[in-house]
Amino acid sequence: MAAPTVTCTCGACSRSRATIQQIFHILDTYGWLLDSYVVDFFQEQLWEKLPSNWKIVLRTVSPEEFGVWLAGDISRTRVWPLSLLALRRITKDLQLKRDHRDNGSIVKCEKTNNKFEFNSNLIPENKDTTLCDKQVVLKKHNLFLKHVKIKKRHEIQQIAEICADCAKESNAKCIVDVGAGMGHLARTLAFKYNLRVICIEQDSSLSKQARKWDKELFLSLSKHLPDLSLNFPQHVSVRIENTDSNQTEIIKNIQEIFSDNFNLDEKSSGFGIVGLHPCGDLAATLLKLYASRDEAKFICIVGCCYMKLTLEHSINVLNGHPLSEYLSSSSGNRKMSYTALEVACHAIEIYCDKLKTGNYEDLIVHAYRAALETILTKRSEKLRRNQVKNVKVTNSMTFEQYCTAATADFEPHFRPTRSDCQDPQIQSYLNQWQQIVIFGALRTMLAPLVETVVLLDRFLYLSENNLSPILKPIFDARLSPRNFLLFSVKRNE
Repeated sequence: MAAPTVTCTCGACSRSRATIQQIFHILDTYGWLLDSYVVDFFQEQLWEKLPSNWKIVLRTVSPEEFGVWLAGDISRTRVWPLSLLALRRITKDLQLKRDHRDNGSIVKCEKTNNKFEFNSNLIPENKDTTLCDKQVVLKKHNLFLKHVKIKKRHEIQQIAEICADCAKESNAKCIVDVGAGMGHLARTLAFKYNLRVICIEQDSSLSKQARKWDKELFLSLSKHLPDLSLNFPQHVSVRIENTDSNQTEIIKNIQEIFSDNFNLDEKSSGFGIVGLHPCGDLAATLLKLYASRDEAKFICIVGCCYMKLTLEHSINVLNGHPLSEYLSSSSGNRKMSYTALEVACHAIEIYCDKLKTGNYEDLIVHAYRAALETILTKRSEKLRRNQVKNVKVTNSMTFEQYCTAATADFEPHFRPTRSDCQDPQIQSYLNQWQQIVIFGALRTMLAPLVETVVLLDRFLYLSENNLSPILKPIFDARLSPRNFLLFSVKRNE
């Protein structure tokens, strides 16, 4: 039986509920921008739907100037529409602060008794000199950097440290890394922090590669520390479903693995759940697992792919959003669209950088795609919003070359011809590409509000289950756009 929900009245939870409501008020007026498909820019005349006073100004604004303005520079001499200035201001005020260097950006439920600190020593409270030597070897030879891209290195360094702190706080010696991929995070947790780790990954080929690299790293360490003994990560290729029966089976299998491979009994095999970018509903499933199972002692999760969330109940599938009782009961018809959730997966910082530096030529692909859409829908309504090939547009690529590459898999009679591409109306559309760039920037300005709703909903879900959540940006958003960590440690009674 599920525990009754608790409405926390602390400042953080009260502000979270108020913020969600304020965001929905904004989206009541401007949410259509997020709900629009940019491929329909010409088909549905999206530019004409903007407020008249916005259009008058934005027609004369270069992408560079708009990027500077969007980033918050108020020293511009241009007179901007008051409503646009107000919208920019309120979106900045309501969205979660994304600067990972700012401790003021932490959202923490104030009812928690845990005095959690954001620091960790390698191999917490372990006085084994061999393991201390291992720390020196790891630092000297950069052994964990092999096979790991810069973005992933940055993410692992930050989240692994907090996971180790959570394990120490909850007295959990075990970690379940869900969506573990090729095991980069798991190797850090196991070999660097001396934790026992089970990796759950649906793709068996990734698990196979992870085992190979586990052995490779161990051999590298053994060259420097011949007597070193380590707990290898254990890799399991299964899919976690959002059902009670599946959760029970997963817990049983996890405990058996801890028992067989790490010599732990049930009482000492409480574990933490770690998810570095679990896709769509998987993040919600992990939060529900953590909330419902006593065996789960803490959770550290960084979500992604919000557009893949299930937004309503069906017979066999539970919703991935909303999770909180507050939002489920108060949202009414305030549903997030696929396009709104998709644009919320991009980094406003990167978009602004492109505009400010004039490095936005690649964004002309949106004008190409929107112009192509008008050609395809004229061919057949069945082709409306049809999937085309992803094509990277360079300065030298013509619209005709783009169309040829994008529709290479189409039946010949559906592919655009040269005369289609040279049609005066199409050429007129292509000349409006800067308007599409500006329109995209307006959508990007609003996008953090959508992510804020998703994350605060998850924050409130944990709070309602009396699980003392903390929400904090831990990654550089320019390296890792989905940079918020939601974590919680169950109190030791």
